[in-house]
Parts: sequence; structure tokens; C-alpha cells
Amino acid sequence: MWSKESVTNVVQNFMKQLMFIVLILLLSCGARVHAELDEVLKAVTTDGKQVRLNKDYTWEFIELLPGDPSNSAVLTVTQVWEMQEACKLQFRMQNNLGYKIHAIVPRFSIILEGDIVYDTPSISFTSIMPTKNEYTELQISGIGCHEISHFKMIDAARCRMGELDQWNEEEGECLSHIYLEPSQEINISK
Repeated sequence: MWSKESVTNVVQNFMKQLMFIVLILLLSCGARVHAELDEVLKAVTTDGKQVRLNKDYTWEFIELLPGDPSNSAVLTVTQVWEMQEACKLQFRMQNNLGYKIHAIVPRFSIILEGDIVYDTPSISFTSIMPTKNEYTELQISGIGCHEISHFKMIDAARCRMGELDQWNEEEGECLSHIYLEPSQEINISK
């Protein structure tokens, strides 16, 4: 039979060993995280450019690849309402660009069966800070959602974000910064 004193000693020794193991694990994890942080840091300049700061005290601009949702303004259809003689859509724009979107105005062609362009409405988003999102809605009157064959994003002119504004953008440049997420709700493409 175990005495109370011997049980207490066994438990204390076990707790000391357990704490030692936990301390070793925490230190090894902390060293790994510290090593990863030491390798590369990222920063954003005042004009919105992303910069990689290397461990050897050098830096370089990060080239953003168009079409990558991790560094784009991601446009998503979040909801579709079929209404009597109307179709209503809700859009969300998530800013993953690394700089503020002051304004951007995506424009769509609403295409019916037979490639007939029904309308070309626009939606607008303003003042979206990096990592934040904004919602807006679009209502198309005169037809139901079931009558629409396809939505096609055709333009995003009049943007103001980073170094781009309406006076210095090349044709299609604002549009190239938008990643259009595929939708289960409605047929939409860029």
C-alpha cells in the first residue's frame, strides 16, 4: 500500500517532469516562430506599394500578380433575389490590395439568351481600407433573374486606389485589380 507521503512525492515528480517537457516544447515553438519572423517582414509604403524587408537589411518591392485573390479586390455575389419583374443582387468587395480603395466602379453587361445585351449597369464601392469589405446591391428592373443568361464584368473605370486614378490609369488597369469570385448563385464572369 502506498503511503500518503509517497503518493505526494510521485505526483510532485510527475508534475515537475511534465512542466519541464512543456517548457521545452514552448521554447522550441518560440524559437521556430522567431526564426520565421526574422526571415522576411512585409511593409506598405505611404503610396500603397508593398515592400519585402529581408533579414540582411535589404528590401525589394513585391510584384503583385493579377488574378490572385490574396492581392486583389475580391468581388463576390453574396445573395440573389428573384423578384416579380426584377432581379436583385448583393455584392461584397473585399480589399486584399494592401492599400485603401478610395473608389471603384465595376460595370456589367447583362446578357439575355441569344447574346442580347439587356443593360450595362454599374455598382460603386468607396473608402474600403485594406483587409476590410463593403456591400452594395444592384436591382435590374423589367426582367427576372431566371431570364438572365450571363453577367459579364466589362469595365471598372473611374477607380482611385494606390497610384491609380481616373487621369493616369491605362485601359483595363482598374479591372485587372479585381478578382471576380465564381458564383453558385448566378452565371457571372469577367
